[in-house]
Amino acid sequence: MGFTITILLFTSIILFTISFVKKDRNKEVEKQIENFSITLMQEIYQLKKKIKVLEEEILIGQDERYFTNNQDSFITYDRDKILALYEDGHSLEEIEQMTGLSIEKLNEILG
Repeated sequence: MGFTITILLFTSIILFTISFVKKDRNKEVEKQIENFSITLMQEIYQLKKKIKVLEEEILIGQDERYFTNNQDSFITYDRDKILALYEDGHSLEEIEQMTGLSIEKLNEILG
């Protein structure tokens, strides 16, 4: 009985020592996951920057198309808007402030 207890005690000491010496695989996995998450965050940041640049380019492209549109449709739209404002009872001065057009131009459009 004493021999069995001695063998068990000796085995437990050996196993306890091996557990300290042996590398912890969990720490390695944690480091790999941490490195992977940092890499993903960097890639996401770079993608967001690229998306922002693309959105700005699209907005600039839309502005250019707006200014290159046919002037007649722009005048018609303004004329319709001005007529609607005038029919709603707004004065020429109020319409001038809302649209930014001069009173002479408003008279020409309404004329």
